[in-house]
Amino acid sequence: MPVDTDKIIVGMTGPFGSGCTYIASNILAKLGYEYISLSDILREEIGDTSLPRTNMQDKGNEIRKNNGANFLAKKAIEKIKKSKKKKFVVDSIRNTHEIDLLKQTFTKFFLFAIWADKNTRWERIKDKYGNNNELFETDDRRDKDEKDESGQQITLCYQMADIIVLNKKIIHAENSDDFRGLQKIIERYIDIIEKKIKYIPSEMETLMSMAYANSMRSSCSQRKVGAIIIDNYGNVFSSGYNEVPQSELPCQNIYGECYRKHLRSELNDKIYELVKNEEVAKGISDIVNKNSKMLDYCRALHAEENAIVNMARLSVSVDLSESTLYTTTYPCNLCANKIAQVGIKKIVYYEPYPQEEAKNTLNKHNVIQKPFEGVTFNAYFKFMEVLR
Repeated sequence: MPVDTDKIIVGMTGPFGSGCTYIASNILAKLGYEYISLSDILREEIGDTSLPRTNMQDKGNEIRKNNGANFLAKKAIEKIKKSKKKKFVVDSIRNTHEIDLLKQTFTKFFLFAIWADKNTRWERIKDKYGNNNELFETDDRRDKDEKDESGQQITLCYQMADIIVLNKKIIHAENSDDFRGLQKIIERYIDIIEKKIKYIPSEMETLMSMAYANSMRSSCSQRKVGAIIIDNYGNVFSSGYNEVPQSELPCQNIYGECYRKHLRSELNDKIYELVKNEEVAKGISDIVNKNSKMLDYCRALHAEENAIVNMARLSVSVDLSESTLYTTTYPCNLCANKIAQVGIKKIVYYEPYPQEEAKNTLNKHNVIQKPFEGVTFNAYFKFMEVLR
């Protein structure tokens, strides 16, 4: 498929209820972006517009599995190619293969990830769930990451975003201050994309890009995480990334895979050995895999741990109550305990699904938790001005 260097495509991803469709329909469409929804394409394919979200997830997975994980994106591209317009917004992106194809097809493809906390999202869409919070939670967990090439992968999509937009307020009218505030934010990013204004990075954007760059030093085959700690002037005085202790070999060199993955595989073998009924064994295995991350068995120090330990190793003395930790994920419970213990009072994180146990720990110790917003490390240098 030939690469299109002319059209501008804005992709939209985020947990349901975050406001992707609202922003696409009520702001981007009015800025001249033709609206295309992968959910609408899915409904066209299955010939039913009334299915609840759970059934839509099932159908979406089935269609991606049978026709390729980027099938819905292919259909969107066909619509774009037929149109004479130059600007499009593609809504309801939920799989990384959809992003990959759009990036390969259009050089001017930019992915927006929209963030809102779970409580806000529930308030927005609880009527659609008949106030059934349990069903909402079930769909939300599935939406997060199904560990399936054809499934819902919002966490992974979020990590591929070029721009993160915080949409925490419930907007009741388009003539409200809240709507105008959101509109102004979106318009600025569109002006950057369309090169109407110069991109001047914020401190948060620069520091998170530094944390991300640090993450690339990790040898972990499952997830690369970076963290930095800054003082109240924005100076970096410690950094870390997830890695085994200096004297040890990475998991890949010893086991050929993640050590925790290796342990889970051994545990699954024991389950199938003990439980002769294959269907029951699979059920037990699935429960164990979904509910046991085996973090205690991880051979690596986590990025946040390394950043904290490095302060002691290098004899750094600083008032941690005035410091901020930037991390490319959200701290696990083990790291949250250490953050609280050393007295760090603020974190900035890049993650659409904070871990509840860790969140509770940080809340108890009055640690401010700020989700990242702005131009991400994926687009930071893409937008940088070249001085001639």
